[in-house]
Amino acid sequence: MRNFVKSCWRPFVWLNLTALLLAASWLIPGLWSTIDTWAFKALNEGTRDNILLQIFWALANNKLTDLFGAVFIIVFTLLYVFDAPKEGRRERLAQFIYYLIWFEIGIFSVKQGFMLLNILRDSPTLLTAEPVLLSKVAPWLKIKDSSHWSFPSDHAFIILEWVGFIFCYAGVRLGIVAAITSSIFILPRLVAGAHWLSDVMLGSLPLALIFVSVARFTPIYQFALNHILGLLSCRRTPNMTNSTNYHAEPKL
Repeated sequence: MRNFVKSCWRPFVWLNLTALLLAASWLIPGLWSTIDTWAFKALNEGTRDNILLQIFWALANNKLTDLFGAVFIIVFTLLYVFDAPKEGRRERLAQFIYYLIWFEIGIFSVKQGFMLLNILRDSPTLLTAEPVLLSKVAPWLKIKDSSHWSFPSDHAFIILEWVGFIFCYAGVRLGIVAAITSSIFILPRLVAGAHWLSDVMLGSLPLALIFVSVARFTPIYQFALNHILGLLSCRRTPNMTNSTNYHAEPKL
């Protein structure tokens, strides 16, 4: 336990400090209103005179595309699991199960927490004159391009939380691949105007950093992983993570 705490306190502090600084940047007068307006005009207005581009982003905002994103995340993570040597696969599988548990905890907490707080924020399409509404471009598709509850983006939170776990478990190289991929899945909501950029950068990202810091860099991680490994082996082995010693140290 002492070694775990010694190796984890720095990334825990840095992740939470980064989340705090991001959230605190909202207090800088005019900064994010300027960034939000510029980002929405650049993304949404950029499609106004191009019907093919509008249809492309409409398709990218479809629920089936969200399903593709979920499948990609699962397949990407399972490839990481089974890429390990045989003796390391069980621990990687336990890490994947642990991530799924925190996925459920995270999405439930964010949705229920902000509903209880009753934080209302209109999306850019509701506040901007004559935006490009992709739901009217492709009315046969179920597209989200407006919301009274745009902050934070729970869609982006799910993806960024996964990126954080990939960085922690799989290292920087695969983490960068996951981060680049995540932007592809987050961007359609910003183009459609369902969210402001600050909904992601000041809401989803800080929350994801906090959840990853608690899940990976506190004693909860080692305790939970030991029990998951015990269940996978159908017997309890108190020092299982020490015996396998596969990615026992944080990757950050």
